[in-house]
Amino acid sequence: MSWSCQYEVKGLCKKLKRDCRPGIKGCILDKKVEFINFDKEEGSVMAEKVEVLDLRPMPPFQRHEKIFQTWDTLKPGEALKIINDHDPKPLWYQFEVEYKGKYEWNYEQQGPKDWIVQIKKKG
Repeated sequence: MSWSCQYEVKGLCKKLKRDCRPGIKGCILDKKVEFINFDKEEGSVMAEKVEVLDLRPMPPFQRHEKIFQTWDTLKPGEALKIINDHDPKPLWYQFEVEYKGKYEWNYEQQGPKDWIVQIKKKG
C-alpha cells in the first residue's frame, strides 16, 4: 500500500515545514490514519488500518449504528478508534454479546472530558 501527500516534497512537508512523518499533529492524515506496530526484531514497519470515529458531534441515537457500520467494514487486524464524550461502557456490553472473542478493547483515555477507545478486530 502506498500513499502520496500533496505537501510532501523530497521527504519534507511544505505545510508543516519539517520532516514528513505521516499522521503527526497538523498532518492531513492526523486523526484519520495511524501507523503502529514497529517490529524492532524483524526490522520492519507494519501499518495497520485504524479507522477514527469522533462521536462527540453526532447525536447519541446515531452513534451505535455508525460504530457498527464502520466495524463491519474492518478486516481482521484492523481497528476502530472511537472518541466519545462519556464512557462507552454500554457499547462494551454490546460487543460482549455480539462479538465475544472477536475483538480487543483498549482504553487510550478515560475522561474526564473525553474517552478514547481502540477496538481491534480479531481474525
